[in-house]
Amino acid sequence: MATGPHTHIYKSHPDLNLNLHLDVYTPNVTPQTPKPVILWFHGGYLITGSRKAIPSWLLAFANTQQWSLVSADYRVLPESTGLATLEDTTSAYEWVAHSLKELHPESCTDTNRIIIGGASAGGWCTLTTALHFCAASYSHSHNQSDSDGGSHNPSTIAKPAALFLLYPMVDPGTETWARGFALPGSSLDADAEERVMGEIATSLASETISDGEDFPKSEAEVLTRKRVAWVWAVLQKGLFLEYLTGVPGFAGKLLDGGVEGAAEGQVRKLFPLDFGTFEQQAFPRTVVVHGVDDQEVSCQESERLVSLLAKADVQVDYFPVTGADHAFDLEIGECVFDVPESGEPSAVLGRALRALQGFVEI
Repeated sequence: MATGPHTHIYKSHPDLNLNLHLDVYTPNVTPQTPKPVILWFHGGYLITGSRKAIPSWLLAFANTQQWSLVSADYRVLPESTGLATLEDTTSAYEWVAHSLKELHPESCTDTNRIIIGGASAGGWCTLTTALHFCAASYSHSHNQSDSDGGSHNPSTIAKPAALFLLYPMVDPGTETWARGFALPGSSLDADAEERVMGEIATSLASETISDGEDFPKSEAEVLTRKRVAWVWAVLQKGLFLEYLTGVPGFAGKLLDGGVEGAAEGQVRKLFPLDFGTFEQQAFPRTVVVHGVDDQEVSCQESERLVSLLAKADVQVDYFPVTGADHAFDLEIGECVFDVPESGEPSAVLGRALRALQGFVEI
């Protein structure tokens, strides 16, 4: 198994009384040559989840390849907007580029081969972060500081080498996200919904900031995790886009005039498929995996992303998983490799990881 987690503060918000953490997992055998590293972002509809949510099969694969893996927390909705989330995810990338090799020389990390990956809402984090570092307007010369590594001299930050998106939530500019809908398994009746919205209002009034909450590991634990109910309520009430953008009434504006008319200025960064620039020379090679029967985040979101990348001549490999729902991989401990005809989820994931490996290995 990989060595870790080694926990670091990668960003401090003293004015918000919040330190953001990431966990570093290094290979159990020290690499003899520089290796890629995965920066992982958890899912949870940008409302819940934590850095502990790493697929077991992904961590096992990284260890066998002698790759390190870094999993980061970030500010979440509704206490923060998606722009704050994006600020954090880009800071996590900069930490990996600047500080990982210094603080963990045993990782033998090649910072020119940073893979960004994420599941569900972590896919949104992955895509928006990649677009930030691939944008022509991005300045690669930064003076950065962090609590572990001190001040950094200006240096070049390489764009991501590859992306790995797992049932990603990447297309929030559609009517689906503007309208209220109930997730499968949601147990909120009208009274419970009102109570939960009251909790959210109280939290917003207190101006506290959150970096998420651990996912429940059992049905019984669901009752102890308030933010799971927050996800249900926010989606049922059709408030997701208002909290994502910080713009009151944003969903109504989108329904009236489309995302082009609703999103202005920096808010456009939050809608990567509508306003992102995908160019062959600038955008990383990408692997996308999505369950065909996903009832929470439609595979059509991945299909649209794949189509946009293909039209831009960006190398992209898409792995649809027949019969699979959202989070189909939770019980998978290790992937199955070299079984080209198998439609089993573990085998499809194995093929996806081999594709990713091919994108980043020298």
